[in-house]
Amino acid sequence: MKKIIILSLLIFSIISCTKENEMRLHTNIKGLQKGTVYLQKINDSVLVTLDSIVINGNDEEFTLKTPVETPELFYLFIDKVDGIKYNDRILFFGEKGDINLKTHVNKIDSKVLITGSKSNKLFENYNKTVKSINVQIAQENLKLIKAQMKNDEQATVAADKKIVQLLRHKYLRAIQFALHHKRSAVAAFIGAREIPEAQVMYLDSIYNGLSKKAKKSIYGKELATLIADRKK
Repeated sequence: MKKIIILSLLIFSIISCTKENEMRLHTNIKGLQKGTVYLQKINDSVLVTLDSIVINGNDEEFTLKTPVETPELFYLFIDKVDGIKYNDRILFFGEKGDINLKTHVNKIDSKVLITGSKSNKLFENYNKTVKSINVQIAQENLKLIKAQMKNDEQATVAADKKIVQLLRHKYLRAIQFALHHKRSAVAAFIGAREIPEAQVMYLDSIYNGLSKKAKKSIYGKELATLIADRKK
C-alpha cells in the first residue's frame, strides 16, 4: 500500500512540474477552414515540431502545448496547403504559462496579436526599434546588387558605404535596447544573435546584467560562449 501511495505521489509531482513549466498557446486563426498548424522551434540548427493540430472545419480556436524552461523563440507554422511556406510562419518569443495568439488566415504575415508573454512584448518592441533601419538596409542592398550588375563602381561603393553606416546605427540601437532591458532573455538574444560582432565590452555589459534565469537560457549560454571565444 505504501509503495502505491509513494508511486502516486511521484507521478502527481511529475505531472505538476510538467504543467508548471508548460507553455499553452491559445490560438485563434479566423477564416482557417482546412490545414495543419505546427508549433516549432530550432533545436541544434534543426527545425523540430513540438505540437500540431489538423484543422478540418470550423476549428478556428485551439491550444498547442510544449514544455518551456526559459523564454525562447518559437514558430507557429500554418500549412494552408497553398504552397506558400514563409508567409504562413509566425515568429514569437514564448515562455511558460498561457499565451494568446490571434490573427486572420489572410493576414498571417501582417497582423498578429500576441498577449500573455512579457518576453514577446519586449521582442516586438525591439523589432519596432530597428524596423526602419532594416528597411533602409534592404533598400541599399538592392541598390548594391543593381550597381554590381551594371558594373557601376561609383554606385557600388556608395551603396556599400551606406550599408556599413546603417549597420553601425542598428548595432547602436540594439545595444541601447539590450542594456535598457538587460535582465531579460531578449537582451541575451540580441547580444548572441543580433549583434555578435559588437565590441566585447558591450557584449560583456549585456551578459553581466542578465538575470540568473536569462543566463541559463539558450541565448544566455550562446552569449557566454561567444564572449569567451572573442576574448581568446
